[in-house]
Amino acid sequence: MSKGSKPTIRDVAKAADVSLTTVSYVLSGRHGGTTRISQPTQDRVLAAVNELGYVANQAARGMRRGKTDVVAVAIGDLEWPWDRALATAAAQILPEHGYQPVILLGDDWRKFTMSGGADGVIIGYFPEAISEDQTVTELARRGVAQVVISGTMKPAGFDVLAPETDSGLTECMEFLTASHRRIACIRRADPTGRPKSRFAAYAAGLEKAGIPVDQTLVRTSHHRPAIGYQSALELLRLTDRPTAIFCTDDMEALQAIRAAYRLGLRVPEDVQIVGVGNSTEGRDYDPALTTVGPDPIFEQVVRMLLDRLAGTTPAEGVRVASPWRLHRRATTEG
Repeated sequence: MSKGSKPTIRDVAKAADVSLTTVSYVLSGRHGGTTRISQPTQDRVLAAVNELGYVANQAARGMRRGKTDVVAVAIGDLEWPWDRALATAAAQILPEHGYQPVILLGDDWRKFTMSGGADGVIIGYFPEAISEDQTVTELARRGVAQVVISGTMKPAGFDVLAPETDSGLTECMEFLTASHRRIACIRRADPTGRPKSRFAAYAAGLEKAGIPVDQTLVRTSHHRPAIGYQSALELLRLTDRPTAIFCTDDMEALQAIRAAYRLGLRVPEDVQIVGVGNSTEGRDYDPALTTVGPDPIFEQVVRMLLDRLAGTTPAEGVRVASPWRLHRRATTEG
């Protein structure tokens, strides 16, 4: 091995005085069959691996075996509580079943999975309006196990966990409008006109209560915590400040709590705050966040993918409904 170069499997075989096949067999972790490697020989190979600092090329080995033992987890942003909770669940559960999770942000999952980088993928990052996706369809054709979190896509060789948000968002707005007239909104992005968006649910809830949408009480975070925080400060500094803030994501709601405390306001006595997502972070915050969302689903999503990888799920795929509701906690009264 030349100085400064990475050790190879040939270097390990030479140092242990064994064949390449023996090194490969020991490092693969295989047991049984007709091949028998004595314990002293295994110990010698592993000692050479440690001494040389050899790291196996998992991608190349996966190509030879037709299996990578990698699961890709596609999320939008690790700063968002929902995405972070999904990534955390995958990191905790998948290694127990022999899979290495790889967390991919944004659209990076498409190139990674299409290149054969993973045996399976959990797709938690999708525009809400997408009802079909060519990458998902092609991966299903290739036999890549997939679970998609989507309220609009239908199973087609992959499984879908379908958020059913309407009843929970309606319940939230009925709860807020029963006690408040000045209800602000911090939304994730500017409205696109989609009737099923979270902002649309906010506007519909106000209309149902006979309250017009006041654009001076609406801000956009652009998925950025710092902007969400500044938006909440602006709203709470208004002369006629809102008495409640509906945030379309738990991250924005947690930033709104921070902003209220900075201004010396009490939550929920001076301002009530509601998020969307029912994230672990919101539940464990002090005060615990009132939020709209499903009962915890992240472990369920990971286990759905494990079932598909194990071949116990119907080939055509399944759709699992995930109803959302209002989880009333310490950031609201009543």
